[in-house]
Amino acid sequence: MANKTWEFELEDGQHVVEIEHGYWSGKRIIKVDRKQVEVSGKIIDTGSEHRFEINGHQCILRIRPGTLGGLFGFEFELFLDGRLI
Repeated sequence: MANKTWEFELEDGQHVVEIEHGYWSGKRIIKVDRKQVEVSGKIIDTGSEHRFEINGHQCILRIRPGTLGGLFGFEFELFLDGRLI
């Protein structure tokens, strides 16, 4: 299981986005400020994109296979209003 966390400030204070990603199970758990906003999974994990909002700000969490198509893990990116965090 891989975990990644982003912490950032918005006009209403600090926020935290977390992803728990099961390499073998393909399960994804996404949390915003410790509250679960999505649980999903993929049998064949080729990556995915997850969209959600934080107080009117658009977020996209992208999971991509790493080197050699995921053989060496996955990469995680979080975009806030179109900008990479």
